[in-house]
Amino acid sequence: MNSVITDATDQALELDDEMLCLMRSAKIMMVDDEPINMRVLQLHLNVEGYERFVSVSDSTIAMSVLRAEKPNVLLLDLNMPEVSGLEILEQIRADEELKRLPVIVLTSSNSEDIKFKALQCGANDFLPKPVHASELALRMRNTLVARSYEQRIMHVDSLTDLPNRLALADYIEQHVANNELGADSHALVLINIHRFKTINDSYGSARGDDVLWAFSQRLRLAFVEAAAEEHGSGDSVLVVRLGGDRFGVFANLLENPSAQSVLQGQLTQLLKSLEQPFAVESSDVYINVGIGASYFNTTTKTVEALISHAETAMRNHDQNSGYPCTFFSAEMTDGARRLLDIENGLRTAIEDNALYLTYQPKVDVQTGLITGAEALLRWRDAKLGELSPVEFIPVAEATNMIVPIGLWVLEQACHQAANLRRTVAPHFKIAVNVSVAQLAEPHFTDFVLAALKSSGLPSRALTLELTENMIMDDVEASIAKLAALRELGISISIDDFGTGYSSLSYLHRFSVDQLKIDRSFIMQIESLEVGSPIVKAVVMLANDLGLSIVAEGVETEIQLAYIQTLPRMEYQGYYMSRPLIATEFEKLVIVNMQKLAA
Repeated sequence: MNSVITDATDQALELDDEMLCLMRSAKIMMVDDEPINMRVLQLHLNVEGYERFVSVSDSTIAMSVLRAEKPNVLLLDLNMPEVSGLEILEQIRADEELKRLPVIVLTSSNSEDIKFKALQCGANDFLPKPVHASELALRMRNTLVARSYEQRIMHVDSLTDLPNRLALADYIEQHVANNELGADSHALVLINIHRFKTINDSYGSARGDDVLWAFSQRLRLAFVEAAAEEHGSGDSVLVVRLGGDRFGVFANLLENPSAQSVLQGQLTQLLKSLEQPFAVESSDVYINVGIGASYFNTTTKTVEALISHAETAMRNHDQNSGYPCTFFSAEMTDGARRLLDIENGLRTAIEDNALYLTYQPKVDVQTGLITGAEALLRWRDAKLGELSPVEFIPVAEATNMIVPIGLWVLEQACHQAANLRRTVAPHFKIAVNVSVAQLAEPHFTDFVLAALKSSGLPSRALTLELTENMIMDDVEASIAKLAALRELGISISIDDFGTGYSSLSYLHRFSVDQLKIDRSFIMQIESLEVGSPIVKAVVMLANDLGLSIVAEGVETEIQLAYIQTLPRMEYQGYYMSRPLIATEFEKLVIVNMQKLAA
């Protein structure tokens, strides 16, 4: 019992100390045309512990002083010559910077109309004249507590309890005013969770919030607590939630000469911590993040500019650099403008008829018959010209425009394949690449079925190609979705096999039909005698699992001759043909069939 009483007493003392600190730091401004009234108010407040005061007896300059001083509370007399308290109150509430300022009006009038008018103008409280010391202390204390709570709500993210974007903006503004931020002395590190929408779609927003909260704790551990261990205080970094799945770390780079390398080390630790999954409804969920940073300097003095430059750095990050984070440089600006042009162009590419498909044939290794094709997306923009998929696909994925574009590709490819089956090659099959964002869509299977139905293409004639890393992104969800697609008769192919990670241990669990050997392994084939041990190993593995094999990037007769020695193979590559538009591809199929029939 005694320990409980002691704890309660300590808590009360702690609250008193917090309130006393709040009172001492509060700047109280008084506007009254009678200076004696302000002296009396100040005496009363001095006794309570208030120390900072601004007195204005000329109501005509009240607004200019308010803007300059930015007080925490205003004590405002209503009845003044030239400019009344009500007029000042109306101006305050119309001012963008001052509109939330707490205002306690003082009046000797008992008129209810005046009080009602003051309320309409935005008064927070009343004090009748003459003012009683105890009543003044109570009203002032209540106003400061309410103001402090309002400021906390405005500046703290309610989910993670981290400072928010507004808090970061105020922090920067305050330190700039105090000349505490020099050029390149601080940096904002932007951390963006990739494809967080997938978690919300799969488990609901409540479980998504759980992941965000848990992620924020790992951020605290990686930065605030790490800084506290190194410097005895975590004040050298400010971890904030910028909104949605975006977080930021505003770091002081003047702590030591190797501050940037320390920061990179902390980011490495964060990435290492993300190797451990987040538990969501008895499932393990892994997340990936994008990271970019920008220095505080003359061109990035606002949060918006810092975030914009950090985003640019994130997009320019070189995964092979050995660093988890890239810092913005002016040279990235041209690239950023081009990325923006690409993004803007993609938004109307479908309706502008700027997208088109090419088809690269799949060929039976033993017979030379074209059995199908892979549909490849191309884009010819009126302003930007012909763009490589290597350049525009990442933009489409980052903006999630890959979902409608991918649906368009699927529909076009299915219609073209159905037409070829009707007119030229009855057994023709089409392969379509699928992005991770498409696979994550809750109604992806319905989209595929709709494309098959509208085109008349049988499901057995469609192959969906996915990369290893895609299906490894959320293993359990991928297994379930691939199984559902295969039940419909659709084939599943793993593209660029051998270039991903950790797939062999899961391969037997995935519902797949085909492996595509990446062209980098085919290029290693220089003779029939040497060949490629990796290609042979993949083919043997596929045979053991009952899977078919496609060799990508076959360009020479020697490469073809080598894979002809291996069983159950198809190939793609320039040795047969470059990707062709629909009309040219149809001619190639006809010529191929005629040649084999002769």
